[in-house]
Amino acid sequence: MEEQQQAPDIRRYLNIIYKRRYQFLAAAAVIIAIAVAVSYLVPRTYEATTTVSVEKNYLKELMKDITLTSSVDDRVQALSAVMMSRSMLLKVMADLSMGLSTMTEAETERHVRGFQKTTQIKSDTRASRRDMELFTVSYRDRDPRFARDYVNALVRRYIVDSLSAKKEQAAGASKFVIEQMDLYRKKLAEAEVDLAQRLKEHNVQLIARLAELRRKYDALMVQYTEQHPEVVRVRTEMDSIQEKIRRGKETDGENLGDAAKTGSAGSARGATKKSIADLERDREAYKKIYESLVASLGKSQVSEKVETQVTADTFHILDPAILPVLPLGPTRWQMILLGLLAGIAGGAGVVILLDMMDRTIRTIDTLRGFGLPVIGVIPRIENAAVLASTKRKDLLLYGAAGMYIAGVVALAAVEFLK
Repeated sequence: MEEQQQAPDIRRYLNIIYKRRYQFLAAAAVIIAIAVAVSYLVPRTYEATTTVSVEKNYLKELMKDITLTSSVDDRVQALSAVMMSRSMLLKVMADLSMGLSTMTEAETERHVRGFQKTTQIKSDTRASRRDMELFTVSYRDRDPRFARDYVNALVRRYIVDSLSAKKEQAAGASKFVIEQMDLYRKKLAEAEVDLAQRLKEHNVQLIARLAELRRKYDALMVQYTEQHPEVVRVRTEMDSIQEKIRRGKETDGENLGDAAKTGSAGSARGATKKSIADLERDREAYKKIYESLVASLGKSQVSEKVETQVTADTFHILDPAILPVLPLGPTRWQMILLGLLAGIAGGAGVVILLDMMDRTIRTIDTLRGFGLPVIGVIPRIENAAVLASTKRKDLLLYGAAGMYIAGVVALAAVEFLK
C-alpha cells in the first residue's frame, strides 16, 4: 500500500524536474561550478606525524610501590610544556633557518603562538607497553615539506636538549665536587702546617720548662728526700712533660692546676694547648670532608656516565615524519565528485521549492477545493513549430549539460591520477 502511494510522488517530482529542466540544469551547473572553484581555492592542509618511544626507567619500576609515580596524562602535559616552550620553539625556528634575525618581535611571537596552537602531542596508549610509552607529535601546515621538517626538528631538538641537560647537570656536579676538593685540600695542608709549627713551638716551651724543673729538683734534693711532697710534685710534672715531648702532643687537662701555679709559662702553655686542640679538630674535620668529597667525585663521575647512557637509550624516534602526500579531509577529486552530486541534488531541490511556491491553478481538484463548479477543460493546443524549436533547444541543452558533466568528471579523474 505504501509503495503505491510513494510511486506517484516520485513520478510527480520527476515531472516537476522535467517541466523546470532549464532551471534545474542552471541551478545544478552553478552549484557544481561553485564546488569545483572551492576545491581549488580552499587551501589544502597537510599533517606530518612522528612517533617517539620513551623507555621506562628500570629503577623507577622497582620503586613504583614505595614512591609516587606520575600518570600518563601528567607525563604528556610535562612533555608538551617542554616542547611547546618559547625557548624550545625559538631553537627549532633557528634550526629550520626561518630568519629569526630579520623578524620583528611581533612576527616571532605570531610564529611561536601558531606552532603552539597547531602542534599536537598525544599518548598512544594502544601501542604502549609495560616497559615503554609511545607519544605522537603531529603538526599541520599548508606546506607538506615544512610540516615534515618542523616535526622532525622539534623532536630532535627535544632529545638533544634533554641529553645535554643531563650531561650539564652531571658535569656541573663533578665540577663542584672537584672545586670543593681543591679548597679542602688546601685547608687541610694549611692546618697540618700550622699544627706542626705549633707543636714545634710547644715542644720548645716544654723543653725549657723541663730544664727549669730539673734545676729546681736538684735544688730540692739538697734539702729534702725523694718522699717530700714538693719533690714528688716536681718529679711528677717532669715525667708528664717528658711524656708529652715523646708523644708530640698534649693530653687533655693534664696538670692544668700545676701549670697555673707556674706563672706566665704555665699560662702560655694552656693557651698553646687550646690552639693545638683547635688545630687538631680543624685538621680532622677537613680530612673527613676531603675523604667524603673524594668518594663523592667517584660517584658523580659514574653518575655522569650512567645518566648520559640512560638518557641516550630512553628516547627513540620509531617513525620519523615523512612527506605527507594526501591533504587532510577530502581530496580535490573527491570534492569535485561531491560537488557534482550536490549540484544534481541542489538543482532538484531548487525546482521543487519553486514549484511549491507557484500558486497557479494547474488541476481540476484545486478548483473543486475552492468550491467552484467546473464546466469544462480546455486542452493544450500543441504547435508543431513550437514543439520542433523546443526539441532543438532541449537537444542543445542536453548536449551542453552532458559535455559539462563529462568535463567535470574528467577534471576529477585528472586530480585522482595526480
